[in-house]
Amino acid sequence: MRIAVSSYSGYGAWFALYLKSIGHSVDYYLSEDKYVDVLGGMLNAKRISLDHRRTSVGFPNYDRYDVSLFDLTGRKHQADHSRYNCPTLGDGTINCILEDDRLKGIELMEEAGVKVPPYETFADISEARAYVKKHGKRYVFKPDGGQDQDAAATYVSKDAEDLLEYFEKLSSLSKGVKFILQEFIPGTECSVEGWFNGSEFYCLNGTIEDKKFMSGNVGPNTGCAGNLVFTVKTGSRIYQKGLELCKKVLQEIGYVGMIDLNAIITETGDLYGLEWTPRLGYDASATLVNMYGGDYGDLLFRTAAGRVPEENWRAEYGVSIRISIPPYPTEMRMPKMSGTPIKGIDIDDIEQVRNTYLYDCKIEKGHLVTAGINGLVACPIATGSTVTDAFMNLEARVKTIQIPDMQYRDDLQKSLSKRYFELDLKGWF
Repeated sequence: MRIAVSSYSGYGAWFALYLKSIGHSVDYYLSEDKYVDVLGGMLNAKRISLDHRRTSVGFPNYDRYDVSLFDLTGRKHQADHSRYNCPTLGDGTINCILEDDRLKGIELMEEAGVKVPPYETFADISEARAYVKKHGKRYVFKPDGGQDQDAAATYVSKDAEDLLEYFEKLSSLSKGVKFILQEFIPGTECSVEGWFNGSEFYCLNGTIEDKKFMSGNVGPNTGCAGNLVFTVKTGSRIYQKGLELCKKVLQEIGYVGMIDLNAIITETGDLYGLEWTPRLGYDASATLVNMYGGDYGDLLFRTAAGRVPEENWRAEYGVSIRISIPPYPTEMRMPKMSGTPIKGIDIDDIEQVRNTYLYDCKIEKGHLVTAGINGLVACPIATGSTVTDAFMNLEARVKTIQIPDMQYRDDLQKSLSKRYFELDLKGWF
């Protein structure tokens, strides 16, 4: 199958590498020079220079491909052009609305009948400050701005006073864009994803992840420090109270592709929708690739083309963990960190390459070393027939990896398993 993978950050590079490894003809398009070293020596990036106005200047000839995959939202004109020429997933006008326009995304949840936490939108910090002082509640600060936003710009306050003291910093981190204050709802965060072919959901799965950088859930928000992914049945409560309610709305807006509904599940048995991920999720999508038992390229094509994809799992559970070096988790580029040797990931072993999501690394003089992008080096992935088996397999893999100044959380099994089993015992899965 002929597949195009389009990226501007390099996050989709490993998916292109994986698809090539299972026999597909893949072209990897990259539109930002500063990420050209991601998987350097392992994958040849086709550099493109884009005109981001409403023209197709610089766009690849997507009509040459069977399916086109975008790794992040934010390039809607390019993705819409791709969709006009071939089946496309991961980005486009609808995807950008769902993820990057937080208010519209919440309104679509409400239209579908999914409960959402009470919220208000603001464009001015002073107005938000007065609102918090008046109501005195605990809120979550969520900026608009899409993929340009640092993960640290989303902030879960400890109480009203905490948010009031941190407002100015949040305004700086979020670059002054409009934002939402959403009332904090206590509960367990869990997401449910489905592959939507325009009419029905397939390959349902759930994800529980830890976002904080350090063990004990302290430190900056990284987006994902590690995850537990598991298969979900259509009869499960998490699907019926979440994605299933959204089917009609997604049909009406013409959505096609993978879509994740991030939610909070409360002690009283309610599910509250928080946000959408209408694209690959990092790093859970790489974990899912290793759980899927069919041809991943065929899954992409059938979903994007509105056909029925194969539901074939080789494992019910998958786990992964982020391994990094400084300056991660900042987004600071440190070229001097390039060339740090990476031991324990054999680039000549195709199975190791397939079950290790790779990012800030390249091949130099025949050896795997860091590329000096941001310090997010790799995410080893393991699967199993039980949660415990998957984590035991992951622990064995992590022990084989050696990188100077290597960073990772050592409490993921305890933290993620606890939340999974609590929700499972309450009948959510």
